[in-house]
Amino acid sequence: MLPVLIPILAGLGGAIAGALARQPEVNRLKVQVKKLQAEVQRLQRVIQEQDRQIRELKIRYNALKAYHFTERMRQKSQLKGAVMFQYAFKEYMDLLVVQARENGYTLSEDERLFYNAFDRLVNNTQIAIEEKLLIREYIRSKYTHEIDQLIQPETSDIIDKVESVHVA
Repeated sequence: MLPVLIPILAGLGGAIAGALARQPEVNRLKVQVKKLQAEVQRLQRVIQEQDRQIRELKIRYNALKAYHFTERMRQKSQLKGAVMFQYAFKEYMDLLVVQARENGYTLSEDERLFYNAFDRLVNNTQIAIEEKLLIREYIRSKYTHEIDQLIQPETSDIIDKVESVHVA
């Protein structure tokens, strides 16, 4: 029995000696694993923070896009209003000139309502919302395409017409 036990004890002794000889390497690897795990956790926190920042930036970007869109619509609306006023002024001047040139010219009902409302507006008289809407509808009915395309009226012909009117 002793002869069988000697190889077993020698094998166990060799295994123990080998394990003890490798223990510093095992300890070094354990420390390296802990460092790598800490680095992985740190990188995960960095990724989470960057994800949060990206989400926040996306929200800000979308908010700015929405603001830009509404601002662009507001400016376009103001521009349409300015173009509409230019056409209203042109129409008013045309009606003034035609009345001055042709003594017997009578305005149509729509022309008369527009002319009176715009005349009050030009003369800084307080006008009702209904009259403003009347001006708007009258001008839009005549110049819808030009207003929608933001095409400004030709003003040189207005000046020429006014200058050609003979007074007394």
